[in-house]
Amino acid sequence: MPMISRFHSQSEGIPDEKERVKAPSRPVRILIAMSDTGGGHRALSQAIAGAIARRYQDQAVVRIEDIFALPPQTLPERVTRLYGPVIRVAPWLYGSLYHSLNHRRRYEAFARLAARRTRQKISRLIETARPDIIVSTHPLANRPILDAIAADGRPIPVVAVVSELVSVHVSWVDPRLDLLNTATTETYQAVIRYGADPRRVRCVGLPVDERFGRVVLAPEELRMTMGLHPERFTALLIGGGEGAGGLARIVEMIEAARLPLQLIVVCGRNERLRRRLEALPLRTPARIFGFVTLIPELMHAADVILTKGGPQTIAEALVSGRPVILTQTLPGQEEGNGTFVESRGVGFAPGPPRRVVENLARLVFDPSLRWWMTVNAQRVGRPEAAGQVARMIMDLARSQW
Repeated sequence: MPMISRFHSQSEGIPDEKERVKAPSRPVRILIAMSDTGGGHRALSQAIAGAIARRYQDQAVVRIEDIFALPPQTLPERVTRLYGPVIRVAPWLYGSLYHSLNHRRRYEAFARLAARRTRQKISRLIETARPDIIVSTHPLANRPILDAIAADGRPIPVVAVVSELVSVHVSWVDPRLDLLNTATTETYQAVIRYGADPRRVRCVGLPVDERFGRVVLAPEELRMTMGLHPERFTALLIGGGEGAGGLARIVEMIEAARLPLQLIVVCGRNERLRRRLEALPLRTPARIFGFVTLIPELMHAADVILTKGGPQTIAEALVSGRPVILTQTLPGQEEGNGTFVESRGVGFAPGPPRRVVENLARLVFDPSLRWWMTVNAQRVGRPEAAGQVARMIMDLARSQW
């Protein structure tokens, strides 16, 4: 089912009168095309939708659509549904598929497998939604959207928002895109190497939900609401939307290390992992969660975030001003994210569980290191990215009227 968003307005982040563009006679219709694979693309799409709604209120209507879930599903679309199970049990298989298709000719051949059926479905979606602009937050969405627009002869601008920090798949780049936003210097340079027109490329950061920069309660207060000690060192472990990242083994090793801390663990959709952790006879104080929407508050309650190398979670942690310890990076789009966090001085690259726990102990027992990484996280985080992308989208849409 599509998600149609009319968010409640908030006073923060709304442009003043000098910044406002004259409102058109009707709201701008914005279609955000994503794929519900993992939590990152969904979170990115919702971050953009929320920023548009806060700034433009009734001047825009946002619809978020998982275009790979539109029936009937083609073979390439069924492949995208395997993302969650594969990254949990055989990440190497996902990496092999990613790299095999990260060549222009191979990707084009893959995309042609179901191009006609996919184009027809997207044409029907466009006919129903009648968007003034389309925003793509998944690389595999770019080509079928642009093909559908070309086939229908509709002059609809398309903006792609790259969801990576370092490694970029060739499918992100298409000369027909009107704008392409990147998150970092590394991703900007990558899309240029793939042939993107520099005049159409922006680099304003990876949009995250603006709540990550607006939590008002102190960490001590947040911990108390969860039944945790207000002053005790707190580590937040996140496995991503699919609950990957070897969390169970890491929790067991933290318990064995007898570190003076308390844990918040988010298992995502991995119910088996949640039940396993809840059954452990832990002496370390811990709160175990499944899939939750209060990640901003959980991050602000923590001193450090332990997470697999998903770019969205890393960006959210940095906007929250928290160092990160990566537990795992997937082969493919997460490659290079360990180097990214270490080069910015905001955390540690992934390693085996023993090294992850050793890095955690370093932060527990070295307040100066923890302070340095926290300051760096606050400096590197881009809390304004969602708002800047929102303005980019609205300005482009209105320029077509």
